[in-house]
Amino acid sequence: MEEIIRVENIKKTFRDNLEILKGISFSVEKGEVLSIIGPSGSGKSTMLRCISQLETVTDGTIKICGQTLVENGIYADKKARHEIILKSGLVFQNFNLFPHYSVLKNVSAAQIRVLNKSKEEAEATAMDLLRRMGLETKAKAYPCELSGGQQQRVSIARALALKPEVLLFDEPTSALDPELTGEILAVIKELAAEKMTMVVVTHEMAFARDISSHIIFMDGGVIVEEGAPEDIINNPKMDRTKSFLSRFKS
Repeated sequence: MEEIIRVENIKKTFRDNLEILKGISFSVEKGEVLSIIGPSGSGKSTMLRCISQLETVTDGTIKICGQTLVENGIYADKKARHEIILKSGLVFQNFNLFPHYSVLKNVSAAQIRVLNKSKEEAEATAMDLLRRMGLETKAKAYPCELSGGQQQRVSIARALALKPEVLLFDEPTSALDPELTGEILAVIKELAAEKMTMVVVTHEMAFARDISSHIIFMDGGVIVEEGAPEDIINNPKMDRTKSFLSRFKS
């Protein structure tokens, strides 16, 4: 299979000598869904931000679609980094929509700026994606007029509009009321059924078990355990994993 993401021994230390990532390695192949679980502060979101170039690593190697973003802590040049960033789309937990843009413009603007599409072409693509998300009637609305679930669906549409090879989700339901969580999980499940390559940081354990090709459990900046969903969620081997998952069981 085609390898979409390869992460090798990445480390991240902030200025106060706080080591967040202590040597993380994994790979994701085309069409796979990797779910990353673990307690707050374990480094899950920092790792996603390193892959999406919102943070720089202190050391290690990241390759996306065979292109090297950083190798042994040394980054590729600006042109290469720009090419690589277009291969992944990040969906934030707090939506990060432009409040002064309509829904339509939120989804079309990046296509015009980044992909050099015409306004007409970008808006046509945006409308197709909004229909897919069940939001075609909200095209002229502004983010403040939408529910949290609707805003997150707009965020997913915006990420898809740039046609990335992989989607990265950082706790996509954590800012939502419980009754709105299901609609976002349904969208991600649909994308998984379509073989969209995804890396999902989530606290929804049943969802992770049902949707994932494999699961990583992180704690303290390291991978404690990884494996098939049924093994990690239903039959973990490590005591730390068992302790973490015990709170989610009835």
